[in-house]
Formats: sequence, structure tokens, C-alpha cells
Amino acid sequence: MTQSKELLAIIEVIPENFADPDADFHAVRDMFAPFHGHPTSDELEIEIANYGGVRCGSYTLKGADNKYTAFHCHGGAFVSSGLDEYHFYAEIIARQVGCNVVMPDYRLAPEHPYPAAPDDCLTAYCGLLEQGTDPADIILVGESCGGSLALGLLVQLRDKGLPLPACFISLTGWFDLAVSGQTVAGRDPFLTPQWVRNRGLEYLAGQLSLDDPRVSPANADLRGLPPMYIQIGQFDAVREGAISVAGNAMRSGVHVTVEAWPGMVQGWHGLVTAGVPEAAEAWAAIRRYIETLSAGGSSTHCPTPE
Repeated sequence: MTQSKELLAIIEVIPENFADPDADFHAVRDMFAPFHGHPTSDELEIEIANYGGVRCGSYTLKGADNKYTAFHCHGGAFVSSGLDEYHFYAEIIARQVGCNVVMPDYRLAPEHPYPAAPDDCLTAYCGLLEQGTDPADIILVGESCGGSLALGLLVQLRDKGLPLPACFISLTGWFDLAVSGQTVAGRDPFLTPQWVRNRGLEYLAGQLSLDDPRVSPANADLRGLPPMYIQIGQFDAVREGAISVAGNAMRSGVHVTVEAWPGMVQGWHGLVTAGVPEAAEAWAAIRRYIETLSAGGSSTHCPTPE
């Protein structure tokens, strides 16, 4: 396993206590601030619109002819980094994958605990459908804590009999807020298990346990869901939850593509703007996966086992 010099240079400057287990949501917001809110290019058209009454960002690169719309559930550990700080990540997706992007400004904890965020994501997705977007042209993306929101959204859509998107793509998603799997050997500079659990506790405000399948979809019934593409970093502190999702999806008859990325950590996709080659390679692989949808490669839902 080797890590690029660009990635190593970033890891080396992240303090050992970056994900301080004793940090509260105020400290998390302060800690995340330098990593978000980056300016976007003049090529990105940003429209703030309401989908189902939920404030959303709608993003298009000028001159792009995009078949798909990425409905992106962004990260921020449930407690930080709202829509106005995440425009730059929409540009990453639009530029790297070649999609239009819609991103809901879901309410943040602890001021708005569960189920505010998943309710907002569901309402915004349904609003996107109501405005005429074909679900077969929607790619659901979940990054970091947004992985929990995105996969939970899929389960809600299935249970409510609502149209499902073409596929789900996980960008180091959080799928087990209890972080109950095998301990990850090696340093993830951005996360520790207890830090993730604490964000989950702030998000849930005592309403659910951390391992409840409604918020930890590693424990959910995944039958009948659309194809999934999951990239898993070797040193990602929440790696085991993603491994569980992949296994459960496979056992449930869901078409799932899993890639192991040696040496990678939580959120490495976002480092593409810092010139990290592994991030560019990961996005290129995601783009190739999406291209298989257009070719009919994995867009057909697998039958649900009896």
C-alpha cells in the first residue's frame, strides 16, 4: 500500500486531536469552517430553489449537457456546514462526474434533531420528482454523514412505494453510528469512533439508539433497493459500516459494486481540489460507473428474494 506524496502532506498537517472525542457541536463547527465555504468558479451556475418547500441548491456547469442529476446528501457530521458552505462540493460532483446537482439544505442538529434532516431530504427528493425530473435520471449520492441520510432515504422511498433513483453512490458514508465493527488499524486523521458516536448522539437527542436501522442503515432491510456503488477506504474509521452495507445488499439481491481503496481515509474524495491523485482516480471510477448506467449495465433492479 502506498499513499501519494500529496495525500501524505495533507495527513501530516492534520493535528492528532483533530477529531477530539471531547469536542461538542460548537467545536465541530469551528473545526470544519476552514474545510468548507470555498469559492466556486464562474463556470458553475448556482440557483437557490425550493423543492417541496425545502431550500435547495441547484447546480449546473455552463455549457454542460448532462443526462443525470445527482441528488446529493452532503456531509458535516449532522451538526455543521449547511448548504451555503457546500456549494464547492456541488461543483466537485458536477465537474468530476458530469451531472447536474441538487443539494438539500437539510436542518442541522442539535437545534433540529432527528428526524428533521431525513424529513428534509425526503421532502426535497419528492419535490424534485414533482418538478418533472425522471427518477431514472437521478443518481443519489451520500457523502460522510450524508451516506446515512441517503441510504435511509432509499429505504423510506421503498417503504412508501415512491419512485427510486437509478442508483446510490457512497462517498465514505456513515452507515453505523455506533461504529460497532472491527477496529480500524491505522490512522484516519479526520475521524475517531467516539467522535462519530458523539455526533450521532447530538443528532438523535435520545430519540433513537445509535444502532437503530433508521439512522444506521448497516442494520436496515435493503431488499428491493437500486444498484449501489460503494468505495471503501482502508483507514476510514467508519469502514466497517460500509462493509456491512455491501454484504447486506448482496445477500438481499441488490446489485452492489464495492471497491477497496488501500491507504484511503474518510472523505478523501473532497481532496481532489488539493491535487490528491487518489481522489481524482476515485472520481474517475465513479464516472465510469455512471456511464454503465447509460449503457444499461447495472440500472436494472435485482429481484427481491422471497
